[in-house]
Amino acid sequence: RMGQVGMGVVACGLVLLFGSVLYGMGDVKAGTRHRIRDKGIRNPRVKVLNSYAKESANGRKFDAVIFDMDGTIVSSTNLAHMTSNEVLKKFGYNSISREEYGAGTKYTTPVRLAWHAGIDDGKIADSMGKSFDSMIIDMVSAENVPMFQGMLNICEDLKEKGSCLAVLSNASGGYVRAVNKAHSIDKFFGVEWGADDAKRPKPYPDGLDEILSILKIDPSACCTAYIGDSISDGKAARAAGMVSIGVTWGENTRKTLADAEVFDYIFDDVRQLRAFLL
Repeated sequence: RMGQVGMGVVACGLVLLFGSVLYGMGDVKAGTRHRIRDKGIRNPRVKVLNSYAKESANGRKFDAVIFDMDGTIVSSTNLAHMTSNEVLKKFGYNSISREEYGAGTKYTTPVRLAWHAGIDDGKIADSMGKSFDSMIIDMVSAENVPMFQGMLNICEDLKEKGSCLAVLSNASGGYVRAVNKAHSIDKFFGVEWGADDAKRPKPYPDGLDEILSILKIDPSACCTAYIGDSISDGKAARAAGMVSIGVTWGENTRKTLADAEVFDYIFDDVRQLRAFLL
């Protein structure tokens, strides 16, 4: 086993230049996967993952995969938009459109609600955030917050391969755990965290760093990935030294994610994400 790990780490330490071998993997439909060739500093954690898989236990490519929640594993837009407007109305502020809600999802819940309200008052923001969390957690169900088709299979297959899995969201930890429980997927995750569980929320890497430590995963010696639908997800992954993977079935378009130059890979289709991870 130690020999396997040593060989895996060597393969996992190869430079980004050779990452192009990944394109030969699977039957990939044109336009569903896009390798970002950014102009800035490249993420040193992008590796020859196929080579690493050959030397890893069970042929896994990633030792740890951490997921964002909303817009990545589940679709919460309708419920969160409605709840946001209820909170804003309760505190005497105007309601927001679906588009305005989407634009604010890059922030933590209290900051987002304050942004929607056009205020800069931390106490009111915290009160609105607590009100939102209380309301939405009570309404969480598999029907109100449905999983994106295929995400359950990804979790099952990664777990079978021996990858450590976790969730880190900028929503509250109580919400994350309620959603996982509603879908009976809490059994897959070693850590289920929200913004209030970490020292600092995304785009800071604190939550990812802490989760990897809990999972006993060293990102400098292992292949790790963080998957999310917002720019803050990509920034956090980069700062934590993880492979950053963006998905476009959440709140942001491919162009928005690509222009940010913080993602190593962007996927438009859950099936192709699965092919890449496995």
